[in-house]
Amino acid sequence: MARLLNDWIAGYLEFSKDTEPPRSYHLWSAISVIASTLQRKVFFPWGHEKIYPNQYTILVGPSGTARKGNAMSIAKPFLDHLQIAVAPPKITREALIRFMSDSQTNFINADKDFIYQCPVTIFSKELAVFLGQKNTGLLADLTDIYDSDDTWAYLTKNGERTKDPVVGPYLTILGGTAPDWIPTMLPAEAVGGGFTSRVIFVVETGKGKVISNPNKFPMNKTLEDKLKKDLEKINLLIGKYSFSTDALAAYEAWYIDQEDKLLKGTFPIQDPRFGGYIARRATHVKKISMILTASKNDSFIVELSDFERARGLLEDTEKKMLRIFSGIGKSDIAEVMNSVLTILEVKKVIKRSVIMRMLYGDVDSWMIEKIESALTKMKLLKIEINPGEGDVTYTYLG
Repeated sequence: MARLLNDWIAGYLEFSKDTEPPRSYHLWSAISVIASTLQRKVFFPWGHEKIYPNQYTILVGPSGTARKGNAMSIAKPFLDHLQIAVAPPKITREALIRFMSDSQTNFINADKDFIYQCPVTIFSKELAVFLGQKNTGLLADLTDIYDSDDTWAYLTKNGERTKDPVVGPYLTILGGTAPDWIPTMLPAEAVGGGFTSRVIFVVETGKGKVISNPNKFPMNKTLEDKLKKDLEKINLLIGKYSFSTDALAAYEAWYIDQEDKLLKGTFPIQDPRFGGYIARRATHVKKISMILTASKNDSFIVELSDFERARGLLEDTEKKMLRIFSGIGKSDIAEVMNSVLTILEVKKVIKRSVIMRMLYGDVDSWMIEKIESALTKMKLLKIEINPGEGDVTYTYLG
């Protein structure tokens, strides 16, 4: 089927360019929309597994500043256009399984088999509302569903599985949250190998652009119509993805190099709590590769350029993911240290007295000294004494 656009994601970025959210928010929102659109109709056979293109994506940034909700609002009409089943903004475990069962659809696959599926998207501008406070049961369910097994059934309070499982579960998440909500949402046991290893955290500290009058940039209705029509065509894709010869060679070389680096103690994200994510990194790359290929054409061959682009997108995003869990931990200063880092990342250079005034309810002289010591040893902070002022100047080195 002929496409109206050469690349759906590139078209979406053009469509959303004259808005305030960072480009990364628009990019991953577009990836999430395609993930919701493809459903279980496509997959990547990999050994004994089938890798589906569903994504768990969380946009992270300060409340009211980074424009997470604005980015998501631009994406939502495209989900609505295809009548994608979107879960309610707050839901119980029991209601989630009912909602997925009620969202059942079917299609005929490439082998002429009649397939049932239950594709659902969780779209939550305030993810803390959806997840609640350290809701380990719901987090466990989301972790289970991610792998898109043929059937899924949740455990009841008595530890028994429900009698009527969901057939063909397929769940995509696009959510937004402020960094200070993450310790509230995620218990320590959910960090590392479980739910968070399946999530792409897209972290920004502020707007991508400052636009005082958005009415100067009216919506491009012609481009919007093309995006919707091409998304309809993407929704019709049914088949199995595979690497081209050169893409497969590049993937194998990348995978072996990554494993060699891990054995030597060189990690793409230097935080042990990302160990589970790093173990799933190759799966994330294949998922994104499928989406990037579907964005461009109806071919089921992942070309070298698609794989390299997927790897590059992931690596760029990982550079800022280190900050995600800085407020979660056993240290009594972990959350406050995260607040200090957020301020430093924005201000770059700031006096100690200013930070203490900004965080007067959370920090005292004893704690600020411990934070200074920790950040200096981490080579994230340079401290200069201001003679005669009784103050010091911080310079962020991150």
